[in-house]
Amino acid sequence: MAINPKIEFYRFKLNPRHADFKTFKDFVMDELNVRRPLDDTKAMKHLLSFFISSLSGNYAKDDKIKKQIKLEGRRDINMYLDYKPKIIEGNIICGVINGGPYGRDRIVADVTDPSEGSKIGKNKSILQYYYILLYLPLDHNEGCFIIHSNGKEETITNIFKRFISNIFKGTNYKQMLLDTFCPKSFQDEFKKGAVIKSLEFKDTMVDSIHTTDGVSEVLKRFDIRIEAIPKDKNISVTESLKLKDIFAKYIFGQVQKGKSLKDFEETKISLLNPVDKSTKTFEWGFKDEEFVPVVYLDGRVKNSNPDDTPNFDELDLLCQNYFKDEVLPEIRPELFVEKMK
Repeated sequence: MAINPKIEFYRFKLNPRHADFKTFKDFVMDELNVRRPLDDTKAMKHLLSFFISSLSGNYAKDDKIKKQIKLEGRRDINMYLDYKPKIIEGNIICGVINGGPYGRDRIVADVTDPSEGSKIGKNKSILQYYYILLYLPLDHNEGCFIIHSNGKEETITNIFKRFISNIFKGTNYKQMLLDTFCPKSFQDEFKKGAVIKSLEFKDTMVDSIHTTDGVSEVLKRFDIRIEAIPKDKNISVTESLKLKDIFAKYIFGQVQKGKSLKDFEETKISLLNPVDKSTKTFEWGFKDEEFVPVVYLDGRVKNSNPDDTPNFDELDLLCQNYFKDEVLPEIRPELFVEKMK
């Protein structure tokens, strides 16, 4: 894959104004003007309709970060419309939505014909394709979502978080708070006995120094990658916090003042399970004690679409399996206790 797609996990709870506990089915009846009694099938249909209609509402764009999300319904424009959000078993809505930046003047050029081109104004969005899995349990107050992105620039994660936290508020509900989430079982199972395989630091740098060197003029913008591979193959993941302190002091570059590794845009840690030899990569924030729950799709989704996005059939299967096997047991442990009785 030319891009570096990944998925992230977030969890959230309904925030009722006048009660301690309200389910998403209660939300449908309280806020969507649906009469009682209401069966689960109809309740999920109302939630799907509400979700899709909200993609054209006030919270679907953000003038601060200048990004928009929506569902483009024209088949001649949306080449993945067959993957639009749908309901699947287990109170899940999943599928592909559109999103991207706006607010800047741009030019669309034709790579095969230099004479062709057109202008895109500030009020036009450049939309791409993103997969989401949204869990809205009708018998519970806590949900979650899994969202795909294609790197730091090609992402709608921030606006989707804002969107979800706001659409589930109303007369009887306050804005929800979202938490970054990675199932404890997902982390602990792998960390048990895991050793550090490598650390990677990545940043995009712009050379602003004037020079007459032709090569330097070409390299105005470039990615810097630094990889640290332990010589000792048995450094436990429990030593990662000590490594943070060490690498936080490292400075890259001699031009101007240099740049601290802790200020690089991306920092990843790859862990190796010595038993089954599997590798998992996490984003590794210097500010956080925990590993950020990011799963990179390289090696997990084998095929790509023509536009370099991950194959959405494979991605859908991967996310559903992660949800059933890793996420749901932690969010709803009581369901699994009941099954064991």
